[in-house]
Amino acid sequence: MDYKNKTILITGASSGIGRELAIVLADFGNNIVVTARRENLLQDLKREIEDKGSKCLFFAGDATDPKHADLVVRETTKTFGKIDIAILNVGVGPASNTIKDSREVILGKMRTNYDTLINFFVPVIAQMKSQTTPCMIAHLNSLATYFGIPMQGDYTAAKAAGRIFLDTARMELKHFGFKHVRIQTIHPGFVATEAVKDDGIPAPNEISEKEAVKYILNGLRREVHENRFPFSTALAVRIGRLVPTWLRTKILLSEAAADY
Repeated sequence: MDYKNKTILITGASSGIGRELAIVLADFGNNIVVTARRENLLQDLKREIEDKGSKCLFFAGDATDPKHADLVVRETTKTFGKIDIAILNVGVGPASNTIKDSREVILGKMRTNYDTLINFFVPVIAQMKSQTTPCMIAHLNSLATYFGIPMQGDYTAAKAAGRIFLDTARMELKHFGFKHVRIQTIHPGFVATEAVKDDGIPAPNEISEKEAVKYILNGLRREVHENRFPFSTALAVRIGRLVPTWLRTKILLSEAAADY
């Protein structure tokens, strides 16, 4: 899908991949709508976007609040008339321990990674169904979505829920005749963002935010259902899904910290 002269909504845009995406997409004459919790960072981002010639709206708020998501989508369409691409990027995955963590910690990971997706998906899909030109919802998922991983159990469960939900949505859009609406899940491997710095989780084949954005934009252009990268990590995951459970478990535990 082309990403020039479009209206593009990016959640979780104040830092990391979301911020880098917004800055790069500002080179293409877009209307860019960014949202996150930290207003001061969004104000700085708005200036950078507009300095590149694109228009920008920003909304500071919490993506776990459905009213915030409704407001963002309503004001975006009120201002620009449509949403061509929605990049739903909110998520967090610090190291965890499923047999030590509290109920609040585990369910909090679901709220941050899954509820935030649904809060924006519902109003965005309603808007896109009313449009007639090609449009896309792209969700920042993870290569960790395909099986349980030590130190990331609650995170992988939340990401798996999002992947399966969007797989179903993609089928239903086709079945009910909304073929102009595309659904894409984006599955990076390890990306060196500030949020995961010193989190203690092993990060083989880690790539930079700039590299991740190049992969993401390539995936948007190709309109693949699942954009998995980088190749080496994606291949390891593919192999891991095929090997016997006992072997996959042995390999994963070999990378886990002795105490976490």
